[in-house]
Amino acid sequence: MSLRSSGLPMKDKPRRTSSPPSLPSDESSARTTDSRTLVDRIRAILAARNLTLYGIATRTRQRHPHVRAYHLPTNFYFQLSSAAWTPTIHQISALSELSNYRIADWLHVFGFQLDDISRLQAILPRPRTVVLDSVVYDFHETVPWFRDRASRGPTPPVAPLTQLLKPSGSRPLRSSVEGGSRFAYAKIGQQDAFAFPYLVPGSIVRANPTLVAPGGGTGRRRDPHTLFLVEHRSGFCCCRLHFGDRNRITLLPAQLPFANVELRLGSHVRIIGEVDLEFRPLIGPKASAIRIGMLPEVAPQLSRSWSPGRLAVEASGTQHAHSLRRARLRAGLSLRMASQMSRDVAKALGDDRYFISQASLSDYEANDAPPRHIHKLLTLCVLYALPFRDLLSSFGIDPVSSGATIPKRWMAPGVSLVPESQADLALTNPHSQGFLSHIIDLFDELPLFLRNSFVSLSGLSDVSLRDVFWVGGQPQALHPALAGALFVVVNRRRSTPPVFRPKSLWDQPLYLVLRRDESYLLANCTREDKVLVLHPHAASFVPEQQLRIGVEAEVVGQITAVVRSLVPPASF
Repeated sequence: MSLRSSGLPMKDKPRRTSSPPSLPSDESSARTTDSRTLVDRIRAILAARNLTLYGIATRTRQRHPHVRAYHLPTNFYFQLSSAAWTPTIHQISALSELSNYRIADWLHVFGFQLDDISRLQAILPRPRTVVLDSVVYDFHETVPWFRDRASRGPTPPVAPLTQLLKPSGSRPLRSSVEGGSRFAYAKIGQQDAFAFPYLVPGSIVRANPTLVAPGGGTGRRRDPHTLFLVEHRSGFCCCRLHFGDRNRITLLPAQLPFANVELRLGSHVRIIGEVDLEFRPLIGPKASAIRIGMLPEVAPQLSRSWSPGRLAVEASGTQHAHSLRRARLRAGLSLRMASQMSRDVAKALGDDRYFISQASLSDYEANDAPPRHIHKLLTLCVLYALPFRDLLSSFGIDPVSSGATIPKRWMAPGVSLVPESQADLALTNPHSQGFLSHIIDLFDELPLFLRNSFVSLSGLSDVSLRDVFWVGGQPQALHPALAGALFVVVNRRRSTPPVFRPKSLWDQPLYLVLRRDESYLLANCTREDKVLVLHPHAASFVPEQQLRIGVEAEVVGQITAVVRSLVPPASF
Protein backbone atom coordinates (compact mmCIF):
# COMPACT_ATOMS: atom_id res chain seq x y z
CA MET A 1 0.00 0.00 0.00
CA SER A 2 1.25 3.42 -0.80
CA LEU A 3 1.81 5.84 2.06
CA ARG A 4 2.31 9.53 1.89
CA SER A 5 5.04 11.31 3.76
CA SER A 6 4.20 13.26 6.89
CA GLY A 7 3.71 16.37 4.82
CA LEU A 8 1.42 14.73 2.26
CA PRO A 9 -1.74 13.36 3.94
CA MET A 10 -3.53 10.53 2.20
CA LYS A 11 -7.23 10.89 1.50
CA ASP A 12 -9.90 8.32 0.63
CA LYS A 13 -10.08 9.77 -2.88
CA PRO A 14 -7.09 10.68 -5.02
CA ARG A 15 -6.22 14.30 -4.48
CA ARG A 16 -7.29 16.49 -7.37
CA THR A 17 -4.99 19.37 -8.07
CA SER A 18 -4.82 21.98 -10.74
CA SER A 19 -2.13 21.90 -13.40
CA PRO A 20 1.36 22.62 -12.08
CA PRO A 21 2.84 26.00 -12.91
CA SER A 22 5.51 24.52 -15.17
CA LEU A 23 4.95 21.71 -17.61
CA PRO A 24 7.11 20.03 -20.23
CA SER A 25 6.63 21.17 -23.80
CA ASP A 26 4.76 18.01 -24.82
CA GLU A 27 2.11 18.82 -22.22
CA SER A 28 1.81 22.55 -22.69
CA SER A 29 -1.82 22.15 -23.71
CA ALA A 30 -2.58 20.74 -20.24
CA ARG A 31 -2.57 24.28 -18.89
CA THR A 32 -6.10 24.81 -20.13
CA THR A 33 -7.53 21.42 -19.12
CA ASP A 34 -9.96 22.81 -16.59
CA SER A 35 -11.19 25.53 -18.96
CA ARG A 36 -12.08 23.10 -21.75
CA THR A 37 -15.63 21.88 -21.96
CA LEU A 38 -16.48 18.22 -22.24
CA VAL A 39 -17.39 18.72 -25.90
CA ASP A 40 -14.02 20.34 -26.61
CA ARG A 41 -12.15 17.44 -25.06
CA ILE A 42 -14.17 14.77 -26.89
CA ARG A 43 -13.67 16.59 -30.18
CA ALA A 44 -9.91 16.71 -29.53
CA ILE A 45 -9.78 13.00 -28.63
CA LEU A 46 -11.55 12.03 -31.83
CA ALA A 47 -9.42 14.40 -33.90
CA ALA A 48 -6.29 12.66 -32.59
CA ARG A 49 -7.60 9.53 -34.35
CA ASN A 50 -8.64 11.46 -37.47
CA LEU A 51 -12.29 10.93 -36.52
CA THR A 52 -15.31 13.20 -36.35
CA LEU A 53 -18.61 12.82 -34.54
CA TYR A 54 -20.42 12.47 -37.87
CA GLY A 55 -18.08 9.70 -38.95
CA ILE A 56 -18.38 7.91 -35.59
CA ALA A 57 -22.19 8.13 -35.70
CA THR A 58 -22.23 6.70 -39.21
CA ARG A 59 -19.90 3.82 -38.36
CA THR A 60 -21.89 2.84 -35.26
CA ARG A 61 -24.94 2.36 -37.48
CA GLN A 62 -22.92 0.32 -39.94
CA ARG A 63 -21.36 -1.95 -37.31
CA HIS A 64 -24.52 -2.42 -35.24
CA PRO A 65 -27.41 -1.94 -37.68
CA HIS A 66 -29.89 -3.86 -35.53
CA VAL A 67 -28.85 -2.61 -32.06
CA ARG A 68 -29.92 1.00 -31.69
CA ALA A 69 -28.31 1.26 -28.26
CA TYR A 70 -24.86 1.59 -29.91
CA HIS A 71 -25.94 4.40 -32.24
CA LEU A 72 -24.62 7.88 -31.43
CA PRO A 73 -27.15 10.62 -32.15
CA THR A 74 -26.14 13.42 -34.50
CA ASN A 75 -26.93 15.93 -31.74
CA PHE A 76 -24.60 14.11 -29.32
CA TYR A 77 -22.62 17.27 -28.52
CA PHE A 78 -25.78 19.23 -27.84
CA GLN A 79 -27.06 16.58 -25.44
CA LEU A 80 -23.77 16.63 -23.56
CA SER A 81 -24.34 20.30 -22.76
CA SER A 82 -27.02 19.15 -20.31
CA ALA A 83 -25.44 18.35 -16.95
CA ALA A 84 -28.16 15.77 -16.25
CA TRP A 85 -27.52 13.74 -19.42
CA THR A 86 -24.84 11.11 -19.84
CA PRO A 87 -24.26 8.62 -22.66
CA THR A 88 -25.16 4.97 -22.25
CA ILE A 89 -22.63 2.21 -21.71
CA HIS A 90 -23.32 0.97 -25.26
CA GLN A 91 -22.43 4.38 -26.70
CA ILE A 92 -19.23 4.60 -24.67
CA SER A 93 -18.38 1.06 -25.75
CA ALA A 94 -18.81 2.16 -29.39
CA LEU A 95 -16.53 5.18 -28.82
CA SER A 96 -13.90 2.88 -27.32
CA GLU A 97 -14.16 0.35 -30.12
CA LEU A 98 -13.93 2.86 -32.98
CA SER A 99 -11.25 5.10 -31.46
CA ASN A 100 -9.15 2.22 -30.04
CA TYR A 101 -8.94 3.97 -26.66
CA ARG A 102 -9.55 2.07 -23.40
CA ILE A 103 -13.17 2.03 -22.24
CA ALA A 104 -11.97 2.85 -18.70
CA ASP A 105 -10.41 6.07 -20.03
CA TRP A 106 -13.56 7.02 -21.94
CA LEU A 107 -15.58 6.54 -18.76
CA HIS A 108 -13.10 8.75 -16.94
CA VAL A 109 -13.59 11.43 -19.58
CA PHE A 110 -17.28 11.45 -18.73
CA GLY A 111 -16.56 11.62 -14.99
CA PHE A 112 -16.79 7.92 -14.01
CA GLN A 113 -13.79 6.48 -12.17
CA LEU A 114 -13.78 2.70 -12.17
CA ASP A 115 -11.28 2.65 -9.30
CA ASP A 116 -14.17 3.77 -7.09
CA ILE A 117 -15.54 0.24 -7.45
CA SER A 118 -12.70 -1.46 -5.60
CA ARG A 119 -12.48 1.40 -3.09
CA LEU A 120 -16.11 1.02 -2.04
CA GLN A 121 -16.06 -2.78 -2.25
CA ALA A 122 -13.27 -2.73 0.33
CA ILE A 123 -14.71 -0.26 2.83
CA LEU A 124 -18.42 -1.16 2.90
CA PRO A 125 -19.52 -3.74 5.51
CA ARG A 126 -20.40 -7.12 4.04
CA PRO A 127 -22.79 -9.83 5.26
CA ARG A 128 -20.92 -12.49 3.23
CA THR A 129 -17.34 -12.93 2.10
CA VAL A 130 -16.68 -11.50 -1.36
CA VAL A 131 -13.73 -11.42 -3.72
CA LEU A 132 -12.67 -7.84 -4.49
CA ASP A 133 -11.99 -6.35 -7.89
CA SER A 134 -8.21 -5.88 -7.72
CA VAL A 135 -7.85 -4.25 -11.15
CA VAL A 136 -6.31 -0.76 -11.29
CA TYR A 137 -8.05 1.19 -14.04
CA ASP A 138 -6.56 4.69 -13.78
CA PHE A 139 -3.15 4.56 -15.45
CA HIS A 140 -2.73 8.34 -15.18
CA GLU A 141 -2.56 8.44 -11.41
CA THR A 142 0.74 8.45 -9.58
CA VAL A 143 1.54 7.22 -6.09
CA PRO A 144 4.13 8.64 -3.72
CA TRP A 145 7.29 6.60 -3.47
CA PHE A 146 10.04 6.34 -0.90
CA ARG A 147 13.67 5.42 -0.39
CA ASP A 148 15.67 4.19 2.56
CA ARG A 149 17.09 6.57 5.10
CA ALA A 150 20.74 6.27 5.90
CA SER A 151 21.05 3.28 8.20
CA ARG A 152 23.05 3.45 11.40
CA GLY A 153 22.57 -0.18 12.25
CA PRO A 154 20.15 -3.09 11.90
CA THR A 155 16.43 -2.42 11.45
CA PRO A 156 14.79 -1.90 14.87
CA PRO A 157 12.17 -4.47 15.98
CA VAL A 158 9.55 -1.70 16.13
CA ALA A 159 9.94 1.74 14.57
CA PRO A 160 7.90 4.46 12.85
CA LEU A 161 8.33 4.46 9.08
CA THR A 162 9.64 8.02 9.24
CA GLN A 163 12.71 6.53 10.92
CA LEU A 164 13.24 4.06 8.07
CA LEU A 165 11.98 5.78 4.89
CA LYS A 166 11.80 9.20 3.31
CA PRO A 167 9.90 10.56 0.29
CA SER A 168 11.38 10.00 -3.16
CA GLY A 169 9.04 11.61 -5.67
CA SER A 170 6.11 9.90 -7.35
CA ARG A 171 5.72 6.71 -9.29
CA PRO A 172 3.20 6.22 -12.13
CA LEU A 173 0.69 3.52 -11.38
CA ARG A 174 0.96 2.06 -14.85
CA SER A 175 4.52 0.94 -14.23
CA SER A 176 3.39 -1.00 -11.15
CA VAL A 177 0.14 -2.63 -12.26
CA GLU A 178 0.78 -3.77 -15.83
CA GLY A 179 0.16 -7.47 -16.17
CA GLY A 180 -2.59 -7.56 -13.54
CA SER A 181 -2.58 -9.12 -10.08
CA ARG A 182 -1.33 -12.64 -9.42
CA PHE A 183 -3.25 -12.86 -6.16
CA ALA A 184 -6.91 -12.89 -5.13
CA TYR A 185 -8.18 -10.51 -2.45
CA ALA A 186 -11.31 -11.08 -0.36
CA LYS A 187 -13.21 -9.21 2.35
CA ILE A 188 -14.45 -11.39 5.21
CA GLY A 189 -18.20 -11.23 5.75
CA GLN A 190 -20.14 -10.81 8.95
CA GLN A 191 -22.17 -14.02 8.64
CA ASP A 192 -19.63 -16.52 7.28
CA ALA A 193 -16.47 -15.94 9.31
CA PHE A 194 -15.53 -19.63 9.38
CA ALA A 195 -11.98 -18.76 10.46
CA PHE A 196 -12.90 -16.55 13.43
CA PRO A 197 -10.95 -15.59 15.54
CA TYR A 198 -7.96 -16.02 13.20
CA LEU A 199 -9.80 -13.86 10.66
CA VAL A 200 -12.51 -11.42 11.70
CA PRO A 201 -15.37 -9.76 9.79
CA GLY A 202 -14.13 -6.74 7.88
CA SER A 203 -10.63 -8.12 7.35
CA ILE A 204 -9.18 -8.07 3.85
CA VAL A 205 -7.10 -11.13 3.05
CA ARG A 206 -4.83 -12.13 0.21
CA ALA A 207 -4.92 -15.64 -1.26
CA ASN A 208 -1.84 -16.95 -3.01
CA PRO A 209 -2.76 -19.43 -5.76
CA THR A 210 0.87 -20.48 -6.24
CA LEU A 211 0.83 -22.20 -2.83
CA VAL A 212 -1.95 -24.54 -3.98
CA ALA A 213 -1.08 -27.51 -6.16
CA PRO A 214 -3.36 -28.39 -9.10
CA GLY A 215 -4.83 -31.30 -7.15
CA GLY A 216 -5.84 -29.04 -4.27
CA GLY A 217 -2.94 -29.73 -1.93
CA THR A 218 -0.04 -27.52 -1.00
CA GLY A 219 3.53 -27.60 -2.12
CA ARG A 220 4.78 -28.07 1.44
CA ARG A 221 3.71 -30.13 4.41
CA ARG A 222 0.13 -29.35 5.27
CA ASP A 223 -0.43 -27.38 8.44
CA PRO A 224 -3.83 -28.10 10.03
CA HIS A 225 -4.17 -24.39 10.80
CA THR A 226 -3.59 -23.25 7.21
CA LEU A 227 -6.44 -21.09 5.91
CA PHE A 228 -7.72 -21.28 2.33
CA LEU A 229 -9.96 -19.08 0.22
CA VAL A 230 -12.49 -21.38 -1.46
CA GLU A 231 -15.42 -20.90 -3.80
CA HIS A 232 -18.58 -22.97 -3.58
CA ARG A 233 -21.98 -22.64 -5.20
CA SER A 234 -23.30 -20.24 -2.56
CA GLY A 235 -20.27 -17.94 -2.53
CA PHE A 236 -16.83 -17.73 -0.98
CA CYS A 237 -15.35 -18.38 2.44
CA CYS A 238 -11.99 -18.52 4.21
CA CYS A 239 -11.51 -21.52 6.43
CA ARG A 240 -9.40 -24.52 7.33
CA LEU A 241 -9.82 -27.64 5.22
CA HIS A 242 -9.72 -31.36 5.87
CA PHE A 243 -8.45 -33.25 2.82
CA GLY A 244 -10.20 -36.62 2.62
CA ASP A 245 -10.21 -39.47 0.17
CA ARG A 246 -11.66 -39.49 -3.34
CA ASN A 247 -10.86 -35.84 -3.97
CA ARG A 248 -13.12 -34.59 -1.17
CA ILE A 249 -12.57 -31.80 1.31
CA THR A 250 -14.49 -30.65 4.39
CA LEU A 251 -14.92 -27.04 5.49
CA LEU A 252 -13.72 -26.78 9.09
CA PRO A 253 -14.86 -23.82 11.20
CA ALA A 254 -12.35 -22.65 13.79
CA GLN A 255 -14.69 -21.93 16.75
CA LEU A 256 -18.15 -20.85 15.61
CA PRO A 257 -20.90 -23.46 15.11
CA PHE A 258 -20.88 -23.64 11.32
CA ALA A 259 -21.77 -26.98 9.77
CA ASN A 260 -18.97 -29.26 8.60
CA VAL A 261 -19.80 -29.74 4.93
CA GLU A 262 -18.01 -32.20 2.67
CA LEU A 263 -17.55 -31.14 -0.95
CA ARG A 264 -15.91 -32.61 -4.02
CA LEU A 265 -13.00 -30.67 -5.49
CA GLY A 266 -13.64 -29.39 -8.97
CA SER A 267 -17.38 -29.98 -9.10
CA HIS A 268 -18.58 -28.61 -5.73
CA VAL A 269 -15.71 -26.43 -4.58
CA ARG A 270 -12.65 -24.70 -5.96
CA ILE A 271 -9.61 -23.69 -3.90
CA ILE A 272 -8.61 -20.21 -5.00
CA GLY A 273 -5.48 -19.97 -2.90
CA GLU A 274 -3.84 -20.17 0.49
CA VAL A 275 -4.38 -17.09 2.66
CA ASP A 276 -1.00 -15.53 3.40
CA LEU A 277 -1.77 -11.89 4.31
CA GLU A 278 -4.41 -10.10 6.36
CA PHE A 279 -5.23 -6.41 6.66
CA ARG A 280 -7.30 -6.21 9.84
CA PRO A 281 -9.11 -2.99 10.80
CA LEU A 282 -9.37 -2.77 14.59
CA ILE A 283 -11.85 0.10 14.56
CA GLY A 284 -15.43 -0.81 13.69
CA PRO A 285 -17.05 0.71 10.59
CA LYS A 286 -18.88 3.99 10.85
CA ALA A 287 -22.67 4.16 10.89
CA SER A 288 -24.00 2.42 7.82
CA ALA A 289 -27.33 1.33 6.40
CA ILE A 290 -26.29 -2.24 7.24
CA ARG A 291 -25.48 -2.46 10.94
CA ILE A 292 -22.47 -4.73 11.18
CA GLY A 293 -20.04 -4.85 14.07
CA MET A 294 -16.70 -6.51 14.54
CA LEU A 295 -18.03 -9.68 16.23
CA PRO A 296 -19.35 -12.23 13.74
CA GLU A 297 -22.74 -13.83 13.36
CA VAL A 298 -23.68 -17.31 12.17
CA ALA A 299 -26.13 -17.36 9.30
CA PRO A 300 -28.90 -19.92 10.02
CA GLN A 301 -28.51 -21.57 6.61
CA LEU A 302 -24.78 -22.12 7.29
CA SER A 303 -25.25 -23.59 10.79
CA ARG A 304 -27.30 -26.52 9.45
CA SER A 305 -25.98 -29.18 7.13
CA TRP A 306 -26.52 -28.00 3.59
CA SER A 307 -26.33 -29.93 0.38
CA PRO A 308 -23.50 -28.81 -1.87
CA GLY A 309 -24.38 -27.91 -5.43
CA ARG A 310 -22.28 -27.86 -8.54
CA LEU A 311 -20.27 -24.76 -9.27
CA ALA A 312 -22.06 -22.57 -11.78
CA VAL A 313 -20.46 -22.42 -15.20
CA GLU A 314 -21.24 -19.32 -17.24
CA ALA A 315 -22.08 -20.44 -20.75
CA SER A 316 -22.30 -18.12 -23.69
CA GLY A 317 -25.82 -16.83 -24.04
CA THR A 318 -26.60 -17.10 -20.32
CA GLN A 319 -29.31 -14.61 -19.49
CA HIS A 320 -28.13 -11.58 -17.60
CA ALA A 321 -31.06 -11.77 -15.18
CA HIS A 322 -29.87 -15.13 -13.88
CA SER A 323 -26.26 -14.03 -13.35
CA LEU A 324 -27.20 -10.79 -11.59
CA ARG A 325 -29.62 -12.48 -9.22
CA ARG A 326 -27.07 -15.20 -8.47
CA ALA A 327 -24.44 -12.55 -7.68
CA ARG A 328 -26.81 -10.84 -5.24
CA LEU A 329 -27.59 -14.09 -3.44
CA ARG A 330 -23.91 -15.02 -3.25
CA ALA A 331 -23.26 -11.62 -1.67
CA GLY A 332 -25.91 -12.44 0.96
CA LEU A 333 -28.08 -9.44 0.14
CA SER A 334 -31.84 -9.12 -0.08
CA LEU A 335 -33.27 -6.48 -2.39
CA ARG A 336 -33.97 -4.30 0.62
CA MET A 337 -30.45 -4.62 2.02
CA ALA A 338 -28.91 -3.96 -1.39
CA SER A 339 -31.00 -0.81 -1.82
CA GLN A 340 -29.98 0.42 1.63
CA MET A 341 -26.36 -0.31 0.82
CA SER A 342 -26.62 1.66 -2.43
CA ARG A 343 -27.50 4.71 -0.35
CA ASP A 344 -24.06 4.43 1.26
CA VAL A 345 -22.53 4.26 -2.23
CA ALA A 346 -24.40 7.40 -3.29
CA LYS A 347 -23.31 9.20 -0.13
CA ALA A 348 -19.67 8.20 -0.58
CA LEU A 349 -19.64 9.39 -4.21
CA GLY A 350 -21.70 12.51 -3.52
CA ASP A 351 -24.30 11.81 -6.21
CA ASP A 352 -27.86 10.55 -5.63
CA ARG A 353 -27.86 8.94 -9.07
CA TYR A 354 -25.84 6.06 -7.61
CA PHE A 355 -28.78 5.09 -5.38
CA ILE A 356 -30.92 2.17 -6.62
CA SER A 357 -34.40 1.46 -5.30
CA GLN A 358 -35.67 -2.04 -4.56
CA ALA A 359 -38.00 -1.87 -7.54
CA SER A 360 -35.14 -0.94 -9.88
CA LEU A 361 -32.96 -3.75 -8.53
CA SER A 362 -35.77 -6.18 -9.19
CA ASP A 363 -36.25 -4.82 -12.72
CA TYR A 364 -32.54 -5.21 -13.51
CA GLU A 365 -32.76 -8.89 -12.56
CA ALA A 366 -35.82 -9.38 -14.77
CA ASN A 367 -34.41 -7.70 -17.89
CA ASP A 368 -31.38 -8.38 -20.02
CA ALA A 369 -30.86 -4.71 -20.90
CA PRO A 370 -28.39 -2.69 -18.79
CA PRO A 371 -29.54 0.35 -16.81
CA ARG A 372 -29.82 3.60 -18.74
CA HIS A 373 -27.46 5.38 -16.34
CA ILE A 374 -23.86 4.26 -15.93
CA HIS A 375 -24.08 5.30 -12.27
CA LYS A 376 -26.28 2.26 -11.64
CA LEU A 377 -23.78 -0.06 -13.31
CA LEU A 378 -21.00 1.05 -10.98
CA THR A 379 -23.31 0.65 -7.98
CA LEU A 380 -24.19 -2.91 -9.02
CA CYS A 381 -20.47 -3.74 -9.22
CA VAL A 382 -19.97 -2.40 -5.70
CA LEU A 383 -23.01 -4.09 -4.16
CA TYR A 384 -22.53 -7.55 -5.65
CA ALA A 385 -18.69 -7.48 -5.78
CA LEU A 386 -18.70 -7.93 -9.55
CA PRO A 387 -15.73 -6.99 -11.72
CA PHE A 388 -16.80 -4.31 -14.18
CA ARG A 389 -15.67 -6.46 -17.09
CA ASP A 390 -17.85 -9.39 -15.98
CA LEU A 391 -20.92 -7.18 -15.57
CA LEU A 392 -20.56 -5.77 -19.08
CA SER A 393 -20.10 -9.27 -20.50
CA SER A 394 -23.32 -10.40 -18.84
CA PHE A 395 -25.14 -7.70 -20.82
CA GLY A 396 -23.56 -8.88 -24.05
CA ILE A 397 -21.21 -5.90 -24.25
CA ASP A 398 -17.63 -6.65 -25.22
CA PRO A 399 -15.55 -4.95 -22.51
CA VAL A 400 -12.44 -4.46 -24.64
CA SER A 401 -9.67 -3.60 -22.17
CA SER A 402 -6.93 -3.31 -24.77
CA GLY A 403 -6.23 -0.19 -26.72
CA ALA A 404 -4.28 2.97 -26.17
CA THR A 405 -4.53 5.22 -23.14
CA ILE A 406 -6.19 8.58 -23.70
CA PRO A 407 -3.61 11.33 -23.08
CA LYS A 408 -4.16 12.79 -19.63
CA ARG A 409 -4.50 16.36 -20.89
CA TRP A 410 -7.93 15.33 -22.25
CA MET A 411 -9.19 13.58 -19.14
CA ALA A 412 -11.92 14.94 -16.87
CA PRO A 413 -11.23 18.38 -15.33
CA GLY A 414 -9.39 18.24 -12.04
CA VAL A 415 -7.28 15.17 -12.80
CA SER A 416 -3.79 15.56 -11.44
CA LEU A 417 -1.32 16.39 -14.21
CA VAL A 418 2.09 15.48 -12.84
CA PRO A 419 4.98 16.14 -15.22
CA GLU A 420 6.53 12.95 -16.52
CA SER A 421 9.95 14.06 -15.32
CA GLN A 422 8.60 14.34 -11.77
CA ALA A 423 6.53 11.15 -12.01
CA ASP A 424 9.56 9.17 -13.10
CA LEU A 425 11.74 10.46 -10.27
CA ALA A 426 11.27 7.29 -8.26
CA LEU A 427 12.08 5.12 -11.24
CA THR A 428 15.30 6.93 -12.09
CA ASN A 429 16.42 6.65 -8.46
CA PRO A 430 15.98 2.94 -7.66
CA HIS A 431 15.93 2.00 -4.01
CA SER A 432 18.98 0.39 -2.48
CA GLN A 433 19.07 -3.10 -1.05
CA GLY A 434 17.76 -1.98 2.33
CA PHE A 435 14.51 -1.92 4.27
CA LEU A 436 12.32 -0.87 1.32
CA SER A 437 13.74 -3.58 -0.90
CA HIS A 438 13.15 -6.13 1.85
CA ILE A 439 9.51 -5.08 2.24
CA ILE A 440 8.83 -5.19 -1.50
CA ASP A 441 10.34 -8.66 -1.70
CA LEU A 442 8.36 -9.69 1.37
CA PHE A 443 5.00 -8.64 -0.10
CA ASP A 444 5.90 -9.72 -3.64
CA GLU A 445 3.04 -7.53 -4.87
CA LEU A 446 1.69 -4.29 -3.42
CA PRO A 447 -2.14 -4.14 -3.38
CA LEU A 448 -2.29 -0.74 -5.06
CA PHE A 449 -5.99 -1.11 -5.78
CA LEU A 450 -6.50 -0.45 -2.04
CA ARG A 451 -4.61 2.84 -2.14
CA ASN A 452 -7.81 4.91 -1.89
CA SER A 453 -9.39 2.65 0.75
CA PHE A 454 -6.47 2.72 3.16
CA VAL A 455 -7.61 5.78 5.10
CA SER A 456 -11.16 4.56 5.71
CA LEU A 457 -9.99 1.07 6.63
CA SER A 458 -7.52 2.57 9.10
CA GLY A 459 -10.22 4.54 10.91
CA LEU A 460 -8.37 7.85 10.52
CA SER A 461 -9.25 11.06 8.71
CA ASP A 462 -5.86 10.94 6.99
CA VAL A 463 -2.73 8.80 7.27
CA SER A 464 0.87 9.97 7.11
CA LEU A 465 4.13 8.10 7.18
CA ARG A 466 4.55 8.83 10.90
CA ASP A 467 1.27 7.03 11.69
CA VAL A 468 2.54 3.69 10.35
CA PHE A 469 4.98 1.57 12.37
CA TRP A 470 7.11 -1.37 11.34
CA VAL A 471 6.55 -4.10 13.97
CA GLY A 472 7.90 -7.14 12.13
CA GLY A 473 10.67 -7.60 14.66
CA GLN A 474 8.56 -7.69 17.83
CA PRO A 475 9.96 -10.51 20.00
CA GLN A 476 6.57 -11.85 21.13
CA ALA A 477 2.99 -11.02 20.18
CA LEU A 478 1.09 -9.98 23.32
CA HIS A 479 -2.32 -10.31 21.63
CA PRO A 480 -3.58 -12.83 19.03
CA ALA A 481 -4.39 -10.02 16.57
CA LEU A 482 -0.68 -9.07 16.59
CA ALA A 483 0.64 -12.55 15.76
CA GLY A 484 2.71 -12.26 12.59
CA ALA A 485 2.15 -8.49 12.45
CA LEU A 486 4.35 -6.57 9.99
CA PHE A 487 2.85 -3.07 10.20
CA VAL A 488 0.37 -1.26 12.43
CA VAL A 489 -1.44 2.03 11.97
CA VAL A 490 -1.56 4.18 15.12
CA ASN A 491 -4.03 6.93 16.01
CA ARG A 492 -1.93 9.31 18.08
CA ARG A 493 -5.02 11.28 19.13
CA ARG A 494 -6.27 8.31 21.12
CA SER A 495 -3.55 7.97 23.73
CA THR A 496 -5.67 7.49 26.85
CA PRO A 497 -6.45 3.83 27.63
CA PRO A 498 -9.69 2.95 29.46
CA VAL A 499 -9.79 2.42 33.21
CA PHE A 500 -11.28 -1.07 32.88
CA ARG A 501 -11.83 -3.75 30.21
CA PRO A 502 -15.57 -4.11 29.51
CA LYS A 503 -15.26 -5.85 26.15
CA SER A 504 -14.29 -9.30 24.93
CA LEU A 505 -10.72 -10.19 24.05
CA TRP A 506 -11.33 -9.48 20.34
CA ASP A 507 -12.92 -6.08 20.97
CA GLN A 508 -10.39 -4.74 23.46
CA PRO A 509 -8.40 -1.76 22.15
CA LEU A 510 -4.68 -2.24 21.55
CA TYR A 511 -2.07 0.45 22.16
CA LEU A 512 1.49 1.22 21.19
CA VAL A 513 3.55 2.04 24.28
CA LEU A 514 6.99 3.69 24.30
CA ARG A 515 9.16 2.77 27.26
CA ARG A 516 11.90 4.85 28.80
CA ASP A 517 14.62 2.80 27.11
CA GLU A 518 13.04 3.77 23.72
CA SER A 519 11.71 0.27 23.10
CA TYR A 520 8.07 -0.34 22.17
CA LEU A 521 5.35 -2.63 23.47
CA LEU A 522 2.10 -3.51 21.67
CA ALA A 523 -0.64 -4.74 23.97
CA ASN A 524 -4.00 -4.20 25.55
CA CYS A 525 -3.66 -1.91 28.53
CA THR A 526 -5.63 0.05 31.13
CA ARG A 527 -4.75 2.94 33.38
CA GLU A 528 -5.05 2.99 37.15
CA ASP A 529 -4.45 6.49 38.45
CA LYS A 530 -0.96 7.29 37.08
CA VAL A 531 -0.01 3.70 36.37
CA LEU A 532 -0.28 1.96 33.02
CA VAL A 533 -1.16 -1.74 33.33
CA LEU A 534 -0.36 -3.98 30.34
CA HIS A 535 -2.49 -7.11 29.94
CA PRO A 536 -0.73 -9.69 27.72
CA HIS A 537 -2.76 -12.34 25.91
CA ALA A 538 0.06 -14.50 24.59
CA ALA A 539 0.20 -18.22 23.80
CA SER A 540 2.47 -18.75 26.80
CA PHE A 541 2.19 -17.07 30.17
CA VAL A 542 3.47 -13.50 30.29
CA PRO A 543 3.01 -11.54 33.53
CA GLU A 544 1.29 -8.17 33.57
CA GLN A 545 3.47 -5.10 33.60
CA GLN A 546 2.84 -1.90 35.52
CA LEU A 547 4.59 1.25 34.28
CA ARG A 548 4.36 4.76 35.66
CA ILE A 549 2.86 7.05 33.04
CA GLY A 550 5.22 9.84 32.05
CA VAL A 551 8.10 8.33 34.00
CA GLU A 552 8.62 4.77 32.78
CA ALA A 553 6.42 4.81 29.70
CA GLU A 554 3.99 6.82 27.61
CA VAL A 555 1.19 5.75 25.26
CA VAL A 556 1.94 6.67 21.64
CA GLY A 557 -1.61 5.95 20.49
CA GLN A 558 -4.26 3.35 19.78
CA ILE A 559 -3.60 0.73 17.11
CA THR A 560 -6.37 1.03 14.51
CA ALA A 561 -5.23 -1.47 11.86
CA VAL A 562 -2.77 -4.34 11.50
CA VAL A 563 -1.09 -5.86 8.45
CA ARG A 564 0.10 -9.34 9.29
CA SER A 565 1.48 -12.46 7.66
CA LEU A 566 -0.36 -15.77 8.11
CA VAL A 567 2.33 -18.08 6.75
CA PRO A 568 5.82 -18.93 8.03
CA PRO A 569 8.46 -16.34 7.13
CA ALA A 570 10.35 -18.82 4.94
CA SER A 571 7.27 -19.22 2.75
CA PHE A 572 6.17 -15.60 2.69
